[in-house]
Amino acid sequence: MKALFICVLPLLLVSVVSAADTFDIYVLDTEGGKAVILTTPQGQTMLIDAGYPTRNDRDTNRIVEAAQALKIKEFDYIVATHYDADHAGNVPNLAARIPAKVYIDHGEVLPGANERDKKNFYEPYINFVADKKRMKVKPGDEIPMKDLKIMVVSSGGKAITEPLPGAGQPNELFADTTRPDITDVYDNAGSVGLLFEFGSFRMLDLADQLQPGEYDLVYPNNLIGKVDLFMVSHHGFKVSNSKILIHTIRPKVAVMNNGPRKGGEAEVFDVLTSSPGFEDLWQLHYAERAGKEKNRPEQFIANIESPCQAKMIKISAQRDGAFTVTNTRNDFSKTYKP
Repeated sequence: MKALFICVLPLLLVSVVSAADTFDIYVLDTEGGKAVILTTPQGQTMLIDAGYPTRNDRDTNRIVEAAQALKIKEFDYIVATHYDADHAGNVPNLAARIPAKVYIDHGEVLPGANERDKKNFYEPYINFVADKKRMKVKPGDEIPMKDLKIMVVSSGGKAITEPLPGAGQPNELFADTTRPDITDVYDNAGSVGLLFEFGSFRMLDLADQLQPGEYDLVYPNNLIGKVDLFMVSHHGFKVSNSKILIHTIRPKVAVMNNGPRKGGEAEVFDVLTSSPGFEDLWQLHYAERAGKEKNRPEQFIANIESPCQAKMIKISAQRDGAFTVTNTRNDFSKTYKP
């Protein structure tokens, strides 16, 4: 109980009040899982994934405290990007305390997912949403939200086949590139991938999509276009975050929701920092497996010490495309021009 208190309390000490006309993104620390709260100027809200279902309700408590600080009593949407423990596994627990009007997912679990995860995470989620309002999204769908355009670019193991507005150019950077051959025994390839547009600001979040799915989005034609902010896929594992994806979409900034010993592989740091026009990488945790030379300077890392202090990273985007990223551990922030 004492350790949980240490990890959760600092959230109460962080000012997370949204600006009047910004799209705000709160990347919460679930120590290698995922939980992101989105708020719009008109007060609509979305939670993307809900972290781990732990015995002490660690991630549920962290999300609830952040939501309460934002005066959220009910989410407009809760998105379960895919049916792994650290993404959809905790949705029923979290929603018992802060529900959603609509639950979004990709429908059936992928056939290759292992039986243990189907029983422990997929089936409980499906049973939970059975009597709830649910959207089973497919590539090309748009999720309605005021002030915000949200396009589903991947879902259920498939990707969009038509370019988004302004995209569709041939991928000349990676001529004659072979589609990667990567499979796993989880539901990662089924991830719901979302492209967010707020005025001129564009953010891409592909959850735990694997390299083959990334390839389909940018080759032979770039169906996405360029983005301002990239939510690093799959906690920074190299089975995702391919060079062909990242160097094609050319993000200015990336945020990695890694754990101290989960994700954050050295190869992913190299791909990100070598991308044309890339400026900064922000991390939820110091990545022990990457080594000191790969981790970014401490002002860009939200959680360094042990026990974890559960600090978050906040992004506030403006309609003209400018956005500010803040590390709540030290209040260090940086604004990026349109």
